Amino acid sequence: SRTRVAVGLMTAAKLLSAVEPVIRYHRGRYRGAAGIEAGTPRYDQGIQMKEDATQRLADVWATGEAATSLGFETARAFDALTPVETQVLGEFAAQGLSGRALMKALRKPQADAIELLGQLGKPEAERDSARIAALQADPLVQYVWQSALCNVLCPATKLWDTGHGANMLREAVSLMGGYGITEDCPGFLFYKWTDAQLEATYEGPEVVQRRQISVTMNNEVFLAQVAQWIAELRRQAAAGAGNGLDTLADGFALWRWTLGFIQSAKDAEGRPLSQSQRHGVLFPMADAISWLLAARSFVADIRELAAKGPEHPVVGPEIDGYVNTFTDLAHMQIARAVGEAGRICAELVYGYGAASAEQAVEFQALRAKADAALAGARLAKDRASRALAQVMIPEALDYPQ
Repeated sequence: SRTRVAVGLMTAAKLLSAVEPVIRYHRGRYRGAAGIEAGTPRYDQGIQMKEDATQRLADVWATGEAATSLGFETARAFDALTPVETQVLGEFAAQGLSGRALMKALRKPQADAIELLGQLGKPEAERDSARIAALQADPLVQYVWQSALCNVLCPATKLWDTGHGANMLREAVSLMGGYGITEDCPGFLFYKWTDAQLEATYEGPEVVQRRQISVTMNNEVFLAQVAQWIAELRRQAAAGAGNGLDTLADGFALWRWTLGFIQSAKDAEGRPLSQSQRHGVLFPMADAISWLLAARSFVADIRELAAKGPEHPVVGPEIDGYVNTFTDLAHMQIARAVGEAGRICAELVYGYGAASAEQAVEFQALRAKADAALAGARLAKDRASRALAQVMIPEALDYPQ
């Protein structure tokens, strides 16, 4: 159901709206106490003088941004899918195609979609522009491509935004201390945390989303999309080092290798790992790809901000500062996402005793490359933390008490 996207965005909005109340509480925590004079660091910054407070809040902020980016990218994907879906399914209905006949009719468009993504994965100078234009103009190709994308992005939005998002809202509540669970907590954080836990059960709990992803993530068109993302991220990383994009590319590559391993491996008892009922194998892989997808959506939004932000009449003159801060937040999120994906993949490759010596060596090389690419991620977190200690917020609350 497409309404899952809206539910994910509801939790994302709660995460983003939690940042300002926590900043306000931390800065004002000691004001009015004996010996705390205006103009002193303890008066101006309060709890934000301590690194733990700002770094944990930066995690909440980065999660909210990634969750929002994932949700809106999924919504845009459905916007692209809807008109071609209506056209294609209408034509199939007019031709009386259904069942196996319909599947047969989609075989060539599927191959064409994979070819299109392969072309888009090449450097621009090596692409066949005429062929790309022809494939992009084919509604059947667009239908197959966008369907494969939406069938993963939609449950991933619901799974990650509401599942992980609810956990991070608990972090926001804890940053308020005991005040976080009172009725008059600034920002109504306790209510938002409670609502987020309810949202995690709307439109099917996590198990429903994991089950769908465990099937749709094997679609060859989606896997071609992952390959295209890896190539794109590597080109972007080469153009500007130190932003974590190479880390994200390595995370996707590690996940893709592990998926291929699972599809052919058997555990120590001779049971295939890829059986549809082996939820202990497939569901963690759904979690891993959801982490990576959220980070990639965040990165894509930052590129859009950098490209079009200068046109904005208000923030345009200061856009470099915004882009730098969001890039640091994304770098943090990438490090967390690749760390989670790496942990999951390692558990699956080694945990079932299924990897041969050669496979273990190959996996270790991929994992080591992803780990080494984390260089600079903690420095980005330090910068984002300092930005939170300096960011301006309104003097007065903009919501009723």
